[in-house]
Amino acid sequence: MQRLRSSSNLFSRRGFTLVELLVVIAIIGILIGLLLPAVQAAREAARRMECSNKMKQLGLATMNYADINGVLPAGAVMRNSSSSTASYWRWYSMWGVSLLPFLEQQPAFNMYFGAAGLENSTKGAVNASNQGKNKELSQMRMEIYECPSDSGAGQLLSPSTDDGHSNYTKYNIYATSYRAVGGANTGGTWWWDDNGASNRQNLRGAIHTVHLGTATGADGGKYSLRFDSLASITDGTSNTAAFVESHIPDEMPRRGTFWSGVAANHIYTCSPKAATLYRHHWKRCLDTCGLGSPNNTYFCGRSAGAYHSGGMNAAFCDGSVRFISETINVGTGWIGSGSPPYNIGVWGNMCAVADGQVLESL
Repeated sequence: MQRLRSSSNLFSRRGFTLVELLVVIAIIGILIGLLLPAVQAAREAARRMECSNKMKQLGLATMNYADINGVLPAGAVMRNSSSSTASYWRWYSMWGVSLLPFLEQQPAFNMYFGAAGLENSTKGAVNASNQGKNKELSQMRMEIYECPSDSGAGQLLSPSTDDGHSNYTKYNIYATSYRAVGGANTGGTWWWDDNGASNRQNLRGAIHTVHLGTATGADGGKYSLRFDSLASITDGTSNTAAFVESHIPDEMPRRGTFWSGVAANHIYTCSPKAATLYRHHWKRCLDTCGLGSPNNTYFCGRSAGAYHSGGMNAAFCDGSVRFISETINVGTGWIGSGSPPYNIGVWGNMCAVADGQVLESL
């Protein structure tokens, strides 16, 4: 006669021991640890691609602008006045405004009042009646100029360049991620300094400052160049950078890039010595650009770099976008002898429109 099993034995189940639970938890933790970097890398790859696509749009917008207007957009436009030459209200426009119609931002561009500066809360200046007429536009957020990898983009900040100037009222504007390339420098001066407008024209960039009218006072001669055309890029459009990434440094966010800020260090980046491509890591840039205080601050503030691993994107004058390694040759700057008396490296030659150097030979 078969003995019936008790119900308690029939439905009993053996549970996990504490050791088994700990092993399972440990395995899960290891798997998460292995997968997390891959997930983060995939997310950054997506952000970098989105950033590259935005720069592609910048390049194409610039080409369309040049097709219609016959010239490249200015990095910034200055207008002369009898008032103080140090007044930033003289900055009337910049590339971030000029390209709006070509980036599906026509309604925003329609807000632009061309007879006034962007930061134009002027005290006692010519056309003071136009005060504030571009304030609403300049305080708008433009996500088309923000790279998703740039942790500082989209912050509402007062640019550090505004400090110490009492001739206009400051207000906060949105930080962005891209700059136009104004030209190469030699480590100690910008291409337009030291009579640069006459003897260093070959170091100018594709999108630089232009002056509508005759410069006076302290600015005499610095900004006398007119708008450039694609024909002026004798080095070849595929060899000449038009835009670079310039992400907000965590340590000094107010020294970032601002799409509607028209003071000089918000308009363009210069190279090569400053372009250590570390400006997003502020202290690292200060320590590696090879210049002492205060020049290291000036040059890092006007340089390039991104939070992507290993380098940054750059848009070229033919509309293409390439990834620039942070280890690219940036040159040694001014050497004082030889022809030419400077070494601007591969990156410096990419930032100049007429240096006469073939990149493949550098």
